[in-house]
Parts: sequence; structure tokens; C-alpha cells
Amino acid sequence: MSNSSPDYRHRWLLALAWGLLCALILALQWWQAHARQQQQQLQLTQTVQRQMLEKVAQHKAHLTALTAVAPLDAAKESSALQHIAQSVQTIYPRVQEIQLVTAATPATGSCRDPAVAQTAAPLAPRASASLPDSLHPGHYLFLKKIADPKGWLCVRIDSSHLLDDKVLPDDSGLRIRLHDHTLLEPAAQLQQSHKFGEFTLAGYDQPLQVQLLNRPRSLVSWSMVLISALISAALVGAVHLVWQSRQQARRHQRRAQLLANEAQLAHASRVNGMGEMASGIAHELAQPVTALLSQSQAALRAHELGKSELLATALQANVREARRAGAILERMRSYVSNAPSQLQRLDLTQVVDQALLLLEGPARQAKVALQWQAPLQPCSAWADPVALEQVLHNLVRNALDALGQTQDAQAAISIALEQNGGEALLVVQDNGPGMTAATAQRIFEPFFTTKSDGMGLGLPLCATLMERMGGRLEYVPGTHGARFVMHLPLDRTDLPAHDLSDR
Repeated sequence: MSNSSPDYRHRWLLALAWGLLCALILALQWWQAHARQQQQQLQLTQTVQRQMLEKVAQHKAHLTALTAVAPLDAAKESSALQHIAQSVQTIYPRVQEIQLVTAATPATGSCRDPAVAQTAAPLAPRASASLPDSLHPGHYLFLKKIADPKGWLCVRIDSSHLLDDKVLPDDSGLRIRLHDHTLLEPAAQLQQSHKFGEFTLAGYDQPLQVQLLNRPRSLVSWSMVLISALISAALVGAVHLVWQSRQQARRHQRRAQLLANEAQLAHASRVNGMGEMASGIAHELAQPVTALLSQSQAALRAHELGKSELLATALQANVREARRAGAILERMRSYVSNAPSQLQRLDLTQVVDQALLLLEGPARQAKVALQWQAPLQPCSAWADPVALEQVLHNLVRNALDALGQTQDAQAAISIALEQNGGEALLVVQDNGPGMTAATAQRIFEPFFTTKSDGMGLGLPLCATLMERMGGRLEYVPGTHGARFVMHLPLDRTDLPAHDLSDR
């Protein structure tokens, strides 16, 4: 097969459309996953910031409470201070050490660092400050001045416990810095990870700089690729099927139009050929006409002579020749004019079923329920099937148009088949707004319509078609909706024996 063939190009276009759609769906999934990840990271950052801010605020409150029970020259108060300090350390494990540093009680441990005295000395009474702990990695010291020239509280805090366990996922970690000094680093495998959040805890004299890191992970998985491929294949396949069905429908329509044109051309050819056939028809009619003239003259002579036998023979010959001429003319008329089909004996249940097959789609689109219950007893009538189906279709379509303006969730159209005397009654009833008395008086007038895009020919045509079938179309006024009744003559072979005897 050539690479330039239509089938090859068609398959290539399908593959290209599938690939583009697959990439588009995959990109959409990646964008959704990326947006979801960013939202989760923002929420995690806010949660970490809120928890750590609560804890540094607690440190500030602890020092305030300890300051209230720490007079510098009252030895009896030091026991209360020690009791409160022990309680704080017990309840809050991140508070590792609490010391009261005065001239009488010199600092020990981390609080002996000269940087501590340098930081605390210039502070005003009840002011506070913080600095890294040079002796304990990951810890920092929180100071509060309580008296001049020397008197402050020194609290050592473990920064690794500023966040509750299980708050961070396993692939995430924290980096905490204080005054450009690193207090806490994440695990080794996370130190070169992506930073997704950063903030500084300000307002409580503990300006901790916090960074949140995590290992970068792929936002596209094999399952996403597979889902994208399947969805794109299904969409391309569905579009292809719709396109093929429409192409096939167009081909059928063009073929039907071609056949109709051929039929019209053939009919026109027959009509045009009538000129050539005129001489032959005249010859055919000349014979019975001549015979009629001859036999009529013979009948006159027989009448004058009083011979009844010859008169009867001549009249019988006239009848025979007249029928022959009529048959010739009937054949010509049927040949030239496309005569309509004759009425047929129809099962009305089947007619309604066939018509509703074409109306289920529009009714479903308009969200209108079609209610039709076939009668148990068969019902047949004499009618033209095409005309009868056209009338029923028109009535139901009018009801759908009326119900489409109401937006009623209970909108419904009921079709019922009844027998009344010698008539079959096919009833179409809707629960729409109905029509006014003035409108009902004019609905069968040609060119009268209440629709903005209507022509006013539907109901007059339906009434005419019903009359040609020996029936009639009736509008029955009511309080709810519109009700149309189609009257058709019953096929009497379907009536019970006692009903036939009454007629």
C-alpha cells in the first residue's frame, strides 16, 4: 500500500491525534499533581510554622512566670523557682536546663559561655534575647534580664523538639538557623534536597530561621501514563466512530438523493415519452370508440325494428368496449402520475412503537418522559402508514416543544390507544401549559402559529392527512396540558362477533 494512500494518511492522523491527546491528558494530570503537591506543601509549611510559633511563645511565657518568683536576695524563694523549673522541664522535654544567674549564684554549663554574659548584660530589666548554644549542638539559649547589673534567667532549649513527631513526612526535613548559625540540619540524604518552605519566627525574641526540605519525586507515574493512553485511545476511538457514522450517514444521504434524482429523471422521461405514446394510445382508443359507435347504431336499428335480442347484444358489446377504454385510460393515468399508495390494514400498536423509536432521542434530550402502554387487545385500522406516523410524530413534537419551555422535572407525554364504537382513538396528552381558548379555535388554520420559528402548517396538514384516511383530528380542551385525539375507522374483523351483529 502506498504511503500516500487515503487509508495510510487516515491512520497516521489517528495516531497523531492519539499522541497529542495522550500528551495533553498527561500534562493535565501532571499539572493537577503539581498543584496538589504545592497545596500540600503550603499546608505543611503553615502547620509547622503554627506549631513552632506556639512553642516559642510558651518559652516566653515560661520565663515571664519564672521571673515572677525569682527575687534575687530571698533564699526562701529559690525553692519555689526550682520547683517551677523542674515542673517545666518535666512537662516540656525540649526545655533542657533552667538557671538563675546572679552575683550569688554564678552560671554553670552552657550558661557560663562568655557570650551569654555579653548578650544579657546590655539588656534592660525584663527584656529577653536568644543565642546559639556552643556546647550542645542543636540547642539554643533563651535569656531574660530580671535585675541590674547582674541577674538573668538562662534557659537551654533543644530545637529538634520544636516540632511534634510525625508532622513531617519521611521524605521531608527541617533546617533551623539562629543568627546565621545552624542549629539543626536534616538527615544526610535530605541536605541537598529541594526547599519548599521557609519562614522566620519573629515576635518572641527567638528569631529562628526555618527551612523545609524534601526529596524531589517524579509527579508522573506509569499508572498516569497508562491512564492517559487509555483515556486518549477511548476518546479518539469514540470521535472516530462518530465521524465514521456521520460519513456513512452522508454517503447514505447522497445515495438516497441520487436515487431520488434518478427516479425523478425516470418519471420525467416517462412523461416526456407520453408524446411519442400519444399515437399508440389514440390507436388503442380508436378501436373501442369505433366499436361503440357501430354497436350503438346497430342498437338503434334493433330498437326501430323491435328486435329486443339484437338490442341486448349491442348494449352488452357497448359495456364491454367502454370498460376496455376505461382500462386503457386508467393504465395511462397510473403510468403518468405517481399515484399514492392505497390504505392498508395496520396494527396501531406497531405504528405507535415504530413512531416512538424516532422520538425517544428528542424526548430524552428535552428531559420529557414518554408514557406508552400498549393495550392487551389488538387494535387494527385502515390507514396510510406513512401519513399516520407523520401525524403522530408531529403531535408528539409539538408537545415536546411546549414542555421544553416549562422546565418541569415531571414533564411527561402520554400516548394511549382506545376503542370507542367503530373507531380507534389514538390519544396524545401532555402535562404542559396547554393553550388558551382563542388559540384552540385557530390551531387548524393554515399559517397560524404561536412559535417564533413556526410556519403554521403542521396541524392543518395533520388534519388533512387524517381526513384523507377517512378519519379526523380533534383537539379536546382541558385544565392541564393539551390533548389531541386521532379518530380512525376500525378494521371490523377485529371486533367481537356480538359487536358485528349489532351493525
